[in-house]
Amino acid sequence: MEIVIQRDVLHRALQSVQGVVESRSSAMPILQNALISTEGKKNILVQGTNLDIGLRGVFEAEVRKGGSITLNARKLFDIVRELPDAEVHITEQEGQWVRLECARANFRFPGLPSSEFPSIPEADEDKSQSLSSEVFLEMIRKTMFAISTDETRYTYNGVYMETEGKNLRLVATDGHRLALIERECPGVVLKEGVIVHKKALGELVKLLAEVEGDVQIALKGSHVIFRMGDLELSARLIDGQFPNYKQVIPEGNESRIQVDREQLVHALRRVSLLSSETRMVKFVFGEGQLVLTTNGSESGEAQEVLESDYSGKELVIGFNSRYCLEALNILEDSHIFFELKDSLSPGIIIPSELKNYTYVLMPMRV
Repeated sequence: MEIVIQRDVLHRALQSVQGVVESRSSAMPILQNALISTEGKKNILVQGTNLDIGLRGVFEAEVRKGGSITLNARKLFDIVRELPDAEVHITEQEGQWVRLECARANFRFPGLPSSEFPSIPEADEDKSQSLSSEVFLEMIRKTMFAISTDETRYTYNGVYMETEGKNLRLVATDGHRLALIERECPGVVLKEGVIVHKKALGELVKLLAEVEGDVQIALKGSHVIFRMGDLELSARLIDGQFPNYKQVIPEGNESRIQVDREQLVHALRRVSLLSSETRMVKFVFGEGQLVLTTNGSESGEAQEVLESDYSGKELVIGFNSRYCLEALNILEDSHIFFELKDSLSPGIIIPSELKNYTYVLMPMRV
C-alpha cells in the first residue's frame, strides 16, 4: 500500500477513531489499532473498534498502490498531530512495517496484519431512516445526563429509543430521576424500542456536533448504525428490558409553580455548597416565594429566597441539588415549572418553552 494524504485530512481521520479504539494495554493489541485501507484511487477507509462501538470513515487521498494496514491509533495520531502542514506519504514495507514521511520528518513503525482486524457492521442503504442531526443531537443531550453509572444495572446504562406514531421518544433514568424528550420525526420507525449505551452516545454527540443536514439510522442484528456524511458509527445495543418509565411519571401533581431558571441555578449552586454528602436541598414553596435551605451539615447552613408564582398551603420537598442542576443546566428556557403534589411524591420539572420534555425527580426525606 502507498498513499499520499494531506496532514489535516489524516489528522481528522485519526481523531475520529480515538474515542472508539481500545486504550488499555491489556486489551487485544489489534483493538488498539486503526485499519487503513484504500478505496479506489482517490479515497481511504479508516476504521476503529473496541467490539462494542465501531467507526468507519472515508477520506480523500491519492492512492498510488492499493492495500491495507493496521497501526496503533494513539501513537499514529500523536505523530500526525505534531507534523507540519504538508503532504504525508505512507508506504507499507515488508514484515508489516510502515514508513511515514512528511516534509523533513521520517518515521518507521510496525503494524499488525489487517486480516486480524474484526469486521464492523455496515448499514444497508435501503433500510436506513433519516432525521435531522440538529434535532437528534438536542434529544440526546437532554436525556443522556440522566443515565445510570451503576454497571450492575446494565439496562439503565443507556438511552431508550422508541417511536410512537410520527414521534421519536428518548428516555433515560438512573432510578432517582428520569429525563424524557419527544420530537416529531416521521422518517424514523422503530418497531421495538432499543437501548443505546452511554459511551456510544458520547461518541455520537461529538460527530453530530460537526455535521449539518440529516443523520441516517439503521438497525442491523444487535447493532444500531448512525451515518453522517462519510462517517458511520455502529454500536452494540444493550440487551435487556428497559424499565416501564410510564409508571414513573406521576399524575395528579396539581401544584404548578413557575420559577426563573437562571436565578434558581445560581441560588441552588450557592446553597448546595453547604449541603451534606447527600446533596439534599430543601425546597420550601410559600406564598409568592421559594426558599432554598440546607442544614445539618458540619459546614454550616445556607438559605436563599426566590420569587415564584405559588399561592397556597406551604409545600416542603427535598431534592438532590446535583440532579436538579444537571437538568436546569441543559435547558435554555428563561423560566421552568415545578409540578408537585406533596413532600413524598416525585416532582416534575418542565421548561416553559420547550415542548414535550419532562424531567422527573424523586424526593428526598427532609
